[in-house]
Amino acid sequence: MHAFTSAATRAGLAPPRAAAPRNRARSLDRRPQPSVAAKPPKTSHASRGDRAVTNAKKGLFDDMLDVMEGGPKLRKWYGQDSSVGAPGEERVGDGGVSAVAEPTPDEDEELRAWDKKPRKGTLVTGADTALGEAIIMQLIVAKQPVVALGISADVAAARYGPYVTAVEDPGDVANAIRRGCRAVICCGDAGSIPNAVVSDGKVKHAVLVGSAAGNGGLLGGIFGGDDGKRADPSREAAFRGCATVAPVTIVRPAKIKSGMGGKPLVFAQNTGGSVGSNEVSLEDAAEVCVRCLGAPPKPGTVLEFDFANGPGAGGQKRDWRGLFNGLSAN
Repeated sequence: MHAFTSAATRAGLAPPRAAAPRNRARSLDRRPQPSVAAKPPKTSHASRGDRAVTNAKKGLFDDMLDVMEGGPKLRKWYGQDSSVGAPGEERVGDGGVSAVAEPTPDEDEELRAWDKKPRKGTLVTGADTALGEAIIMQLIVAKQPVVALGISADVAAARYGPYVTAVEDPGDVANAIRRGCRAVICCGDAGSIPNAVVSDGKVKHAVLVGSAAGNGGLLGGIFGGDDGKRADPSREAAFRGCATVAPVTIVRPAKIKSGMGGKPLVFAQNTGGSVGSNEVSLEDAAEVCVRCLGAPPKPGTVLEFDFANGPGAGGQKRDWRGLFNGLSAN
């Protein structure tokens, strides 16, 4: 048998012919053979290097952020387009640290939400004036919701915190009223406010702050400062037309001086602009304007009066009911 062995077999390049029958017999065996688990391919140094380069592109900070937000697990559950911790997602703030930006609610949807709520607030126009700011502060102290017309949301947040809803556009009166306002205090330009009050139909009281100190008219508006602008008679004529829908109070403070309040007050009607000391502190003027909300005239009438600081020492308790009961509406 060894004599017939080929040279290839002797050289170890081919199996002996005697092994062939055994292989053929094995191939005829149809019994299921036990499966042998395939060994995972060994990772080459090159593939490890490629993965290291890919991870290096994300950076250590991104990996830390993923761990903190649970990004990898959430993306595994919800897919790579998940907004939670997804790479490349636009975020609010610096460096992608803050939460994912939320969509701004539509204004119409916001106003419809306001329409479903009871109206408890007060719209203050001329919020960028000294008297407007003082009136807003008095309302906040009285724990009344406030909508400020004419200042931005950033300015309102800086001055008053979360207690004031701001409407920056002075011409957007109708939508400002819809933000929960049952009363209006106007200490700025009348503009379209009277028409907005009539069109809304849900305002319960309109207060116009005039002036007993200015001469009114064009020259008064130019040279008289805020007192002169508030003395414009056209403002009062426009608000008197609102009385068919909401009671109207026209209050005219004397010349407003900066300073603390608490001094005695004098209310007067039909005085021709001369009342008390002919001066009133800014704080007292703002408090009287807010107190008018608690003493509205009867529907369909207009209450008009002037006021100023009177003689005597300050610090005494005021008889607000007595002051307003001495007035008559027409």
